[in-house]
Amino acid sequence: MVASPKYEQLMRFAQAAEKGLIQLEEHDPLHGQTIEGLTGMIDRVKHFRAYQGFEGLTGDAIKKWLEASLSRYDAEFTGYVSGFSHYVEARRMLKHAAEDAKLLPTALLDSKTAAMRDLAQVVIPVTKNMGLLGFPFNSLATTGEAYVNAVEVQANEAREKKSAEILARITKASFSLASSLRECTEAMKKIPDSKKGTQFPVPPPSPTPVVKEIKRGNVPVSPHDPSVYGGDRDTDFGRSDQRDPKSGVYPDGYDEGGRISDRIMSSKRIPNTFVPEGELGSRLNPVTDPNDLMNIDLLHSRVNGDRHANGVIGGHTPASPIDRNHPLWRLNGGPAGGSGLGAGALAAGALGAGALGAGALGMRGSLSLNSATAGAAGAGVGGAGVAGGAGGAGGAGAAGAGGAAGRPGMGGFMGAGAGAGGKGKEDRKDRRRRYTAFRFEDDEDELPEGYVNPLSQTYGSDKDLSPAPRKDDGWDPRQW
Repeated sequence: MVASPKYEQLMRFAQAAEKGLIQLEEHDPLHGQTIEGLTGMIDRVKHFRAYQGFEGLTGDAIKKWLEASLSRYDAEFTGYVSGFSHYVEARRMLKHAAEDAKLLPTALLDSKTAAMRDLAQVVIPVTKNMGLLGFPFNSLATTGEAYVNAVEVQANEAREKKSAEILARITKASFSLASSLRECTEAMKKIPDSKKGTQFPVPPPSPTPVVKEIKRGNVPVSPHDPSVYGGDRDTDFGRSDQRDPKSGVYPDGYDEGGRISDRIMSSKRIPNTFVPEGELGSRLNPVTDPNDLMNIDLLHSRVNGDRHANGVIGGHTPASPIDRNHPLWRLNGGPAGGSGLGAGALAAGALGAGALGAGALGMRGSLSLNSATAGAAGAGVGGAGVAGGAGGAGGAGAAGAGGAAGRPGMGGFMGAGAGAGGKGKEDRKDRRRRYTAFRFEDDEDELPEGYVNPLSQTYGSDKDLSPAPRKDDGWDPRQW
């Protein structure tokens, strides 16, 4: 287990910030009441100045006193707006900091990366350099366990570094606001002792539109406005630019799971070149110590890929440890240990359903797939016979459906072909000749399960039979 003190500290801050922000919202109406009181006081003094009725020396003295009072009240109003602006920006800073912190993923590894621990070998692309005795190589062999452990350490270091940066930004913004607010407080204390009205010396830190809203009695703490925290919220604080496989962050891009580019396929393949066999990093002596991989940027390296001159086909790239919205978290099956299946289970499901069939999928119950995956794969290949048993029923059900287990005198196996011995010869002929008609104008979703287009299959004698082509001819997408 790796230690993540900075990340844990940041998460404690984010939780406290969110809780505190909710509590602060309860006091928002008090700001409107304060603005209303200050505005009403200034309006009454202005009204008295306009209608006080004195003339001569008395009138001039009253006007002078009222002008000084209005100047002082304006300074107090401006000082309050400036002080409240600091409060608004502090709340906005907490919002932005908490958002930035919550973009860090809670897990260090995604499901596919964690599932690679059991791989016997992982091929890591390295910058072409000269090995021992001037031998050039571009690939490094390591065990799956060493690779995953090294990825976990590097992911933790990257998340700790990002957590420290967020904490440092919070500290810097907080000290900046605290220093300015201290000046604002000292200036407010000097207003009542001033013999003449002066302009308030500390400007509000908020932009002009926000200051106008504060003067209207509103509390504009929308996170959409910029704050002293810094960073661009619209780009998830600089993360969105790193989510594109062509951003340059990933030298070989990353596997998006889509169609393979013809440009890459048609280019020359670059073979893997290892150090001499037997040396550390060769196929016969893969790296087993994660510390030996620390000088390679595994977080942005695409391993186990088929390299061509114009790009890489396939391969695996770990999900970003500093961006929970990075597409690789979705492409790699979500966080490790979560609800998504890992790479091993997904691969086993695809192999069992597409290539090995229901019998191999259910053999001895050895594959740890969930019931939904096993049921779907079994029903798709074995037909009705597979539904008769769990675990080892796949192969027996398929055999029973073909009639091998239903010979006269045998009791059947796993429920397949049971009772067949009691049927006569004519009954078996009728059952063999029975079929269900199918019309192509029917909805394709109503195709009988396991239907195969007969025109797409091969024919001939036992000498010229060949496998059916593995391509979709447009008849039935489920035939393969």
